[in-house]
Amino acid sequence: MKTICRISGKIVFLCWLMLLYLIWDLCRYGGIRRHLLWLIPCAWIFLISLVLWLVSRQSVKKDQSRSRAEKLIFLAEVVIGFLAAVFFGGHTVYQAVSGQSALAGKLDELKRERSVLLEHDNFFEDGAEGILEDLRNALELPEELYISNQFQLTFDEEGTIRTIYAFLYGENEQGETRTFLIDYDADESGSMSVRLDGQADASYADEMRLDPMFRILEEADRESPCENLVQAWAETWEDKTYGILYMGRRSFDSYDGLIFLSGDADGDGQETSDRQVSQLLPGGEIVGYEVSLYLPDNDEVTPVRYIMEPEYRSPEELQEEQRQEQEETAKQSDTWTVDRTDGSMYFFYSDHLGWRLSVADAAAGSRFYQLEKTEDGGVTWETENQDPFGGQIGVAEGLTFFDENFGIAGLTNASESSSRLYVTIDGGATYAELAFPYDSVTELPESAATYGYTAADYDYLCMPEKEGSLLTVRAVSAAGEAEGLLFQSADDGVTWTWAGIR
Repeated sequence: MKTICRISGKIVFLCWLMLLYLIWDLCRYGGIRRHLLWLIPCAWIFLISLVLWLVSRQSVKKDQSRSRAEKLIFLAEVVIGFLAAVFFGGHTVYQAVSGQSALAGKLDELKRERSVLLEHDNFFEDGAEGILEDLRNALELPEELYISNQFQLTFDEEGTIRTIYAFLYGENEQGETRTFLIDYDADESGSMSVRLDGQADASYADEMRLDPMFRILEEADRESPCENLVQAWAETWEDKTYGILYMGRRSFDSYDGLIFLSGDADGDGQETSDRQVSQLLPGGEIVGYEVSLYLPDNDEVTPVRYIMEPEYRSPEELQEEQRQEQEETAKQSDTWTVDRTDGSMYFFYSDHLGWRLSVADAAAGSRFYQLEKTEDGGVTWETENQDPFGGQIGVAEGLTFFDENFGIAGLTNASESSSRLYVTIDGGATYAELAFPYDSVTELPESAATYGYTAADYDYLCMPEKEGSLLTVRAVSAAGEAEGLLFQSADDGVTWTWAGIR
């Protein structure tokens, strides 16, 4: 019995330490399934050994007293077990409080998670307002709500709501931003899961207000009820699920599915007419508050798009808006940017000073460029050079300036098998093609022997890199190739030397 007592005691001690470690590791890193593979057996061994130790210890006490050494060992085990509990327990609590563990995440989840019973669960009878009513009854929602991305719900033929997804935010009475991530699946629960105070882009933009959705759906029920459309779809298609999607103000460039609704969507007391929609015929787009009724699982059916208070924007307005956005992007970039709509290339040296290679003519995949310059941040542009590439046509490779006068532009052919670099020292007024000393090259990349390349075949010139006063150009056999020749200049491109391979 004494042997059983001694062995079971040691097992209890070791299992105790093991359990403390496993619980600490679980709280810190998570992974309950992985930890249960160890926790359950360890816990059973601990309990069985504890029972054996308690029973055998009573028998040993009756037969004989323990020696001093045994008492000291027992005391040491008790102290170590206590200190281990303090260490692992304290560390777990600290990490949980400081948010540095998986346990902290779970506690935060419990703190921020709410379950709200969906009592108004029929879209036809209660509308989307019923959802909001249930939320307001259970939560302190701000008076004015905005959507972070979208408000989406699905329902069946009878109008019973099947799913809800919405990310809402608003400002409470204390001026604090509150967020509400709403998720509902009727197959899983009769309650909505609401996660509070998550991260959101709370811009409070008018075009993302939630109220217009309710006004549009209310007006739609008077003029073209969603229920009637659903019943018509149900007679034609086998789909059993229907959806409502609201994303605030949206833009459209065609009439497909659009249904104009009169009304004051934003509540400012003003309305727009359906003439805005009719102006789409010559091009452009309209922007307005819109709610889509659609079949989530059927791409063949065009969604019905209820739109209210549309605003027409002409092609010229869109082009100007796109140009301004392109210029702002170029100002914030450290390198050149390309306008994908017309192929123009921009480079801004400062917020005010910039250049662009504007496409003057194009044919067969190649373009003829002229260089324009602005000194007022893009408000006005003046032609600086009508032919910066000396009559050559192609596709602009790059455009950069190292100061107000010194810059380099690149031009490649349509196949991107070769390119040329042009340098300016007068702010773009004149350009000269750069020439490189290929005759001084004494070594080629290893791949050159495989393909039978000579130095002259490395005629695709990448845009230069500048470090201090040293300008480096890499010449490769075609765009995208990794191996090539290096040429360097220490006098702003006046003279070049071969600098090896890379």
